[in-house]
Amino acid sequence: MHLLSKSTYMRGRQCPKALWLYKHRRDLLPPVDAARQAVYDTGTAVGLLAKQLFPGGVDCTPETPYDFAPSIAATQQAIASGATVIYEAAFLHDGVLAALDILVKDAQGWKAYEVKSSTNPKEYQWQDAALQAHVIEGSGIALADISIVHLNNAYVRQGPIDVRQLFSITSVKQLVDRERQDVPARIVALKAALQAP
Repeated sequence: MHLLSKSTYMRGRQCPKALWLYKHRRDLLPPVDAARQAVYDTGTAVGLLAKQLFPGGVDCTPETPYDFAPSIAATQQAIASGATVIYEAAFLHDGVLAALDILVKDAQGWKAYEVKSSTNPKEYQWQDAALQAHVIEGSGIALADISIVHLNNAYVRQGPIDVRQLFSITSVKQLVDRERQDVPARIVALKAALQAP
């Protein structure tokens, strides 16, 4: 269904050979160790908390990480039916899949939010946000803004978690707009790398 996703694009951006091996020789991948699994689990927990910033959304999370077709269809249905908050919105454009943590429509238009468990936006985060913006806008959704939702390391919990204090939201739209200029050429190059023997 898709040749590239956000994660494989970023893998290939770092090293096209690593992308090729990931796609064609999965048998060579090392097993996920306990430390890496803990990072994944933390990211999942942070993502669930961040959804509370925008309550009442339509959840388009795929049932499995390998079948995004229902998620893409559910996202289009949610948009068509007037949903203003969508969790795990999925889009496909030009053979590239992008799933976004939170998509919100307000008076200014559609806004994309990617949730990270870091305490400030990192370069690779807005680089992958550029791919997401490319795919989402290529699917017909104009983005008024794109932001990284990250942890506020100045927050001190007293009682129940206050998600409004736990998270900070940083717009990366200007950085994304600059990075997007190179995204189409990178996609072409990575698709070519995948076709190599």
